[in-house]
Amino acid sequence: MIRWLLMLLGFCTATFSFTLQIHAHEFRLRANHIFWKNQEAGTEKEIDFGRGVAAKILGKYPIYKDEEKVNYVSQIGTGISAQLGRPELRYYFGILDTEDINGYAAPGGYIFVTTGALKLMRNEAQLAGVLAHELAHINQKHIVKQLNLQSTDRSMTSGIAQILGGATLSAKIALERLNDLAFKMLMEEGLSKKDEADADQKALEMLISTGYDPQSYLDYLSSLKPHLEQGQAKVLSKTHPTIDTRTKILSEFIRKHELDSIQGKKNEKRFKKFMFWKER
Repeated sequence: MIRWLLMLLGFCTATFSFTLQIHAHEFRLRANHIFWKNQEAGTEKEIDFGRGVAAKILGKYPIYKDEEKVNYVSQIGTGISAQLGRPELRYYFGILDTEDINGYAAPGGYIFVTTGALKLMRNEAQLAGVLAHELAHINQKHIVKQLNLQSTDRSMTSGIAQILGGATLSAKIALERLNDLAFKMLMEEGLSKKDEADADQKALEMLISTGYDPQSYLDYLSSLKPHLEQGQAKVLSKTHPTIDTRTKILSEFIRKHELDSIQGKKNEKRFKKFMFWKER
C-alpha cells in the first residue's frame, strides 16, 4: 500500500512538474510575443514621428530631382543600412537642393544630404561616411532619447507610443509640438556633443565594416573647415561641435583602437561619374 502511494505521489509530482514546464513555456512564448508586438508598435510610432520631422525638413529645403544622383546616393546608403541598420526599419535617402552644407537624419529611417555637402566630396567613401553618420543617429535613436520619448520598458503605454498613439486633439497638438522641437534641434540647437561624437565614431566603424576607407571621412570633415568659416554651413556651424573638436576626438579614437593602418575602397571614378555637377 505504502509502495503504491509512493508511486502515485511520484507520478503526480512528475505530472505537476511537466504541467509547470508547459505553462512556463507558454508564458515565455506569450511574453516574447507581447515584447515583439510592443517593439513593433514603438517602431511604427517612431516612423510616424520621423515622417513628420522629415516633412518639416522638406518644407524648408526643396528635394533635388536629379534621378541619377538620387539613385546613386540611395544605392550607397541602402548598401550600408542593409548590413548595419536596424532590421525593423526601411531607410529612405534623399538629396536636399541647397548650397548649405549638411546632412540630416529624422527618426524612423529618413536621411538627407544637401547638394552643398555633395559638391565638396571627392570620393564615394566620403559620401558613405556622411550617410553612415546620419544612419548612426537613427540607429542610436539620438533624437528620440534626447526628447525623452523612449522609456526603458518599451511598453505600448509609455514613451513614444504613448505620446504618438492618441487620436485626440490634445495628442495631435502634442505630436506637432514634438515635431517642432525635433526640427528646432536639427536646425538650431543640435544634438549633444556626446551624440555627435558617437555618430562620428560609429560612422568610422561602419566604413571599416563595409570596406570603405575610414581616413576619407576625416579628410572630408577637415575640408569643411574653411567653408564653415566663410558661412557656407550655417546650420552645421550652429548644431555641431567644431571641426577641430570632431577630428581630434576621431583621431584619438583611431589611435586608441589601432585603426591607423586600415585602408579601404574610395571608388573615386564611380563617384565622379554620378556626381558631376553642371553650373546652373
